[in-house]
Amino acid sequence: MAYKIYNQEIGAYISGLIERKFPSARQFCIEYLKKDGITEPTREDIQNMANRLSQIIKGAKAIRIYDLPIFSELLLVSFEQILSAGKYGAPKNNRMTNYTVAQSHNESEWIAYIDEKDKPILNPDEYGKTVLDYAIMFGNYDFLKFLVNKNYIWFDSRKDKDYIMTFGAGTNIQRIKFEERDNGVFIRQPDMNDLQYKLATEDQLRMYIISFAADHNDLDMLKKLRAREIPELYYKAHYLSCTCPDFNVHYDKNMVSHIAKSSDKVLNYFTEPFEIRDNIRYKNGSNRKHIFVFPYISQLLDMLIENNSPFLETALKKSIAHNESTREKLTFLIKESINNGCYYGDSWKREVDFHENGNVVNFRDPLAVTGIITNIARATKESSDSQIKELIKKLNDSYNAIKNITEEEMV
Repeated sequence: MAYKIYNQEIGAYISGLIERKFPSARQFCIEYLKKDGITEPTREDIQNMANRLSQIIKGAKAIRIYDLPIFSELLLVSFEQILSAGKYGAPKNNRMTNYTVAQSHNESEWIAYIDEKDKPILNPDEYGKTVLDYAIMFGNYDFLKFLVNKNYIWFDSRKDKDYIMTFGAGTNIQRIKFEERDNGVFIRQPDMNDLQYKLATEDQLRMYIISFAADHNDLDMLKKLRAREIPELYYKAHYLSCTCPDFNVHYDKNMVSHIAKSSDKVLNYFTEPFEIRDNIRYKNGSNRKHIFVFPYISQLLDMLIENNSPFLETALKKSIAHNESTREKLTFLIKESINNGCYYGDSWKREVDFHENGNVVNFRDPLAVTGIITNIARATKESSDSQIKELIKKLNDSYNAIKNITEEEMV
């Protein structure tokens, strides 16, 4: 069967195989050298091989024909599997496992594995890895997208009350594992190692798939994953006086790096403000809403500056507009609360909080049940381009004005 050879895909595939079968890439290099006839590899031999392997894994260099027999033997895959990044060639073990299915690009094989009576797809294997772990390791976006689009797994339950550790992620692939209670009611007994538990407690899986979706310019998938948001926004941003969301703990540099290198369409999505619903209702019956931007907008802007991205100017202008809109609204709310008699003199300053973690600003007027909570953007990197330099200054000036708003006199 004819297929195209892509060095980056081959590199990612080889990296996944090595991670599963060897304790480290260095150990693989040692075993390779021994197979190549160097019975006692020196430190220099190992380092040279490690450098070459690193280039292969990154896709910077192609795997050599000379390498194929040794790679095939050590990694237990055929030449065809290596050169097609796992898309073609039958695995040496014909029994379906998390490992083999996660490499497959055959929809009928995926469905057959999902439908197996004992539901092995729900369990981690002897290495502690689920089918999702392997699919992510091998970069099998086709399989991941299939699972999401066919609703076998989801990362958003569409119920705000579920948004705590994740956005209510789950699966409808259910093991028949129930426990009978005294009242005759049967309930599903949770297993801390099964797929449902992993989906419900680890938001990292969603972040991995966000990276793939950004690489594939898949805006529909990004929206399904609520890619611009973190779950904490929904149970902390509802209350203007509570602890603010911990943006730093959710930061994934690798994910933001993928976004920074994505298409203009994807970057436009990540730089657009969005609304978060609140539980508080106004007198007219409408829910209070808050405007946020991507929690890692500042890190994204820095990466776009470093990459000299063609989208950088647009991203800076959109961020400036959000900052300036935030300052305008914040100033209006403060003045309105003073005029309404909620605060006297400088007492309003006690209700303005700025949090370095996520660059979050919030203010509330308890009498009018109004307020604002949002995050703003800044940039820490510099550019030699005069126009970009001017935009960066304007962005940071607006950021500092909001951060230091308590130094102003509201009259």
